[in-house]
Amino acid sequence: MEPAQRFERILLATDGSDASQAAVETTIAIAKSLTAKVRVAQVWNLEVRHRHGHWDVEVRGEAGKLVDATVERLFRAGVLAEREICRADGEHVGAAIACAAKAFEADLVVIGSRGLSDWQSLSIHSTSQELLCGLDCPVLIVRARPIGAAVRTPRIVFAIASGDDLGKNVRAAVAIAPSETSVMVVHIARAVFSLQGFAHVESSDEIRETISRACRLLADGGVPVHGIVAHEGPVAPTVAKIATDWNADLILVGSSRMGDIGSLFLGPVSHDLLHGTDRPVLTAERVRA
Repeated sequence: MEPAQRFERILLATDGSDASQAAVETTIAIAKSLTAKVRVAQVWNLEVRHRHGHWDVEVRGEAGKLVDATVERLFRAGVLAEREICRADGEHVGAAIACAAKAFEADLVVIGSRGLSDWQSLSIHSTSQELLCGLDCPVLIVRARPIGAAVRTPRIVFAIASGDDLGKNVRAAVAIAPSETSVMVVHIARAVFSLQGFAHVESSDEIRETISRACRLLADGGVPVHGIVAHEGPVAPTVAKIATDWNADLILVGSSRMGDIGSLFLGPVSHDLLHGTDRPVLTAERVRA
């Protein structure tokens, strides 16, 4: 595995709501590199009003104040930041964020809970699906609990399964893990379907090998493993319960995303986790065939 680096180009998407402040605090916690740069994308989701062919001046002014306040908050915390204002109708918020991230060449996208669950009454499914399907880079979705809120050693639940690209998942873990992080590797046994519809169920030896390889890669990246758990059952509810019981600060899941072949059979784990946990959920870089 090539050396992992901290996230350097972070796209922070916000709608200016109080709930999105958790995403701001999380961005501050992970943008620790002196070379890290954050672009704050203020996505203004409304029925666009036009005046003489231009976006309403009053609306632009309000959006500008909100994004400037976020940029100022990042500056005060020592994070280099810049602003961008995006427009999107009610059905294309995720697409607008994805376009902004691609234009910025972001290696991480951070978005607050309101932006995915209550953004102008949008459903969490439509926006999260649009965003995860539209991006290959890691996506961090923050709900009520920002990373870095606790003074204790941060805890990361690292959920893996057969078929995951462990190298990409570990790179995401190393890139986001602060110093003195505790990591619990959680393996969820599941059936892996082929394109022909045949299922392969992991053996005990395969499960042990997957867990051992994940632990070796984490150790090589300088992230020690402080716990290992193997489970069977529905992936999202099981991971969410482990994260709650262990009082984790972050859940990292594999790179399978909605729209991938495997997800057609296995279900969108990241999406389901958002309904079952208040922990931030980081989906690793997508694996392209």
